[in-house]
Amino acid sequence: MKSIKAEGRAKCPNHCEEFDVEYWSLVRADQDPDLKTAALGGELNLVCCPECKTFFHHDGNLIYLDAPNELMIFVFPHTDKDKEAALAAKMKEDYQTIKQALSKTMHLDYPPFYVFGLDGLKQVLEQEEKTLFESEVVAAAAAAAGCSIVRLKPGYAREKRFPLYVPAPMEESANGYALAAHKVIKQGLQSLLLQNFLDQMSQEGASLPVLA
Repeated sequence: MKSIKAEGRAKCPNHCEEFDVEYWSLVRADQDPDLKTAALGGELNLVCCPECKTFFHHDGNLIYLDAPNELMIFVFPHTDKDKEAALAAKMKEDYQTIKQALSKTMHLDYPPFYVFGLDGLKQVLEQEEKTLFESEVVAAAAAAAGCSIVRLKPGYAREKRFPLYVPAPMEESANGYALAAHKVIKQGLQSLLLQNFLDQMSQEGASLPVLA
């Protein structure tokens, strides 16, 4: 499943005459990192009105997929925000269709979510970059503290607000993970993600984290 372009009609914000455009309707960020860079830079699906030469984003439906990072985002136009309930239901149906179509080549076991507009997509991706940076800091701090490192399942880590990488425990238990996280934090690391991981692993009856 590759990145796909679609055709549509663009409406200039200056109320010029509509014009035909090609835009990305499916972005495989893991296969086309340049498209991810464009989304982060606010340049994805940027079009120019041939009449007034104004640049603006074409507000068409888009699916953003980064399979290794278990990230699937449905991007809906801002103009459809009043149809949010119906679009959320349609997303679930479309997700099942995609999941079935890709079952032989890809294991989709993480839920999709949706945003409105390419600015919404940009905000999500910026948060993903911040999480990755903090996770790498956690990994470096864990290594400096003499701990091995394990990688959590990305969708699970995102849902729980954990870092992608955590220190491995001496014993395979939730309390063991809590002790390992405490050891790293005690060295002076300030990480809200790892602190949240520590807090949840410390709870009575806590389950083992889901590893990648």
